[in-house]
Amino acid sequence: MIKAGLNENELQALRRLGGEPNIQSSNFQSSSSMISHSLAEASSSMPVPETPYSGVTVKIEYAGACFDEGQTRRKRLSLKFPGNEIAGTIYDIGANLPNSNYTVGDRVIIVPDDDSNTGYTEFLPVEDTSRVIQVPNNVPLEVAAMLPGSALTAYAAVNCAKPHVEKLRKVKSCVNVLVVGAGGLGLWTIKLAKYFLGHDCNNVRVFVADNSIDRLLTAQDHGCYDIIHWNEEDHEQYIHERTLDSCRGGVDVIIDFVGSHRSMQRALKVLNREGVILVGGNSTSETNISLTALAAKQQSIVGIPQGNLNQLIELLNAVADKTLEVPQYQVFPVDEANKVFEDLTECRITGRAVFKFGSQSSAHLVDNH
Repeated sequence: MIKAGLNENELQALRRLGGEPNIQSSNFQSSSSMISHSLAEASSSMPVPETPYSGVTVKIEYAGACFDEGQTRRKRLSLKFPGNEIAGTIYDIGANLPNSNYTVGDRVIIVPDDDSNTGYTEFLPVEDTSRVIQVPNNVPLEVAAMLPGSALTAYAAVNCAKPHVEKLRKVKSCVNVLVVGAGGLGLWTIKLAKYFLGHDCNNVRVFVADNSIDRLLTAQDHGCYDIIHWNEEDHEQYIHERTLDSCRGGVDVIIDFVGSHRSMQRALKVLNREGVILVGGNSTSETNISLTALAAKQQSIVGIPQGNLNQLIELLNAVADKTLEVPQYQVFPVDEANKVFEDLTECRITGRAVFKFGSQSSAHLVDNH
């Protein structure tokens, strides 16, 4: 069960938000909404903030359900709105915005900053317009919303791994890449590996490890070479042996989106000589690593860098050009946020979840794999 949820003020705000859900997917069984439908029929009365003098105000249309990969393992999620995956439309433009290329109604995404918004909001003032990126008309806003968060993180991970993979491809008949975590980040990583390395790259095999069979089956449907069940109830030595057997000898590059003590120790056990571990996530776990062993095996541990604006624009263009496939996602009314996050922790939802703000919301599944 969820340990943390929306506070009363946020629930009251959601009750004022319009939109009765219309379930369209046979894959999603609706439960009773946490917000009264009779209350939800009322139009939104969220206050509109003052537009920055040299900025814009964005009306949020979609927001991704963001959380760390490791949080589902602990069955505890910290809910944040609107989070770092936001897409919407320009609602107002500041009076002193020089050489503005924006017009009211423009479809945009917002580049995340260091400020973390922990309260529900429907209108977001943005002072720095360099963080506001226009979205091509052929890219659905719910897809665009995912790009500044999970997609950009996965992009940064694969981009960081690519030079090492390319170097090993010159001297090895096959390069094994293991992705730890089969949530949204893992699915984006599978798609981005194909984007960076090409669909016909037969000498690079991408494996995915996770403790959830349901998430692993979804990853398998998205085109990874093989899946490895890291059952937390199994003995560690057995997990190591199964991983080595599945990867036929060892792993050359590991992208760890969980970043726990256990996942790191497992990674070190299966990593080949001259292998690289890329670590992401916001885990505060500590672990012991033998620097002598790292040096002897010429192994490296690198933090996944933060994605940048140029990479986000490339992502957006790749989706618009249909050269990058979008992983499976589901769209839900934002007033079902608590239920959605609970389902995520219990793995009743695999793939990405995106919230629809405003009226005429509907829950549906989009499967692009």
